[in-house]
Amino acid sequence: SHDLRTPLASIRAAAGSLLQDEIEWDPETRREFAAAIDEEAARLNRLVGNLLDLSRVEGGALHPRKELYPLDALIRAAVERLAGHLAGRRLDIDLPPDLPPVPLDPVQIDQVLTNLLENAIKYTPDGAPIAVMAAVDGGGDAVIVSVADRGPGIPPAERAQVFDKFYRLRGNAHAAGTGLGLAIARRLVEAHGGRIWVDDHPGGGARFNLSLPLSAEAYGMNAPAWGDGAALDRPGVVAAGTVAARGAGPSRDA
Repeated sequence: SHDLRTPLASIRAAAGSLLQDEIEWDPETRREFAAAIDEEAARLNRLVGNLLDLSRVEGGALHPRKELYPLDALIRAAVERLAGHLAGRRLDIDLPPDLPPVPLDPVQIDQVLTNLLENAIKYTPDGAPIAVMAAVDGGGDAVIVSVADRGPGIPPAERAQVFDKFYRLRGNAHAAGTGLGLAIARRLVEAHGGRIWVDDHPGGGARFNLSLPLSAEAYGMNAPAWGDGAALDRPGVVAAGTVAARGAGPSRDA
């Protein structure tokens, strides 16, 4: 209820100030009040949208509409869409050219990727790199996608809890966001028969990983050989591609 009441209280306060007939606000102050109302209304809209998404997922109403889809194209599209929000951060991409297509719902997995990228941008300091990697696991039966930030990391004791509804890291309770993005991401990935988890990034920070199962048809006759996640720790693995910041953008909700 706190997450709903806070933006509502801010909207009421700003609107109430504007409605005070005895005060003649100057144009700049009126714009500030209007901007506050717009920002909090957008925040409330995100929260309500996330609550509806979570309700549909938990109620079994969001069934993945899977098709064999090029995961690398989905990743690049999400990265390109968020490039304007990097604000001085560097985004390094390592996607193998022979990454097989994956049976997935592109809308749902795009939502997961966007959430992970927005979180990485939020917690990575200006000038630091964010890494996006993908590899086929050692058994050849799944693709692992990782998004690594250079933030403070997540203590081992809290790593399972970060996927709970409304959970906030200890000492980070006032961070922007609805506290629902990772809960929704976990349920969408699990609906695909996959899993999502977080561990330490070798360069510091947190690394969020999602594993999506491959079908036999995804390979044809040529399954590429990859290590069992070790490829994600190779030195220099993030040097294959770089998206540079293209100007600051607003803080994103995750």
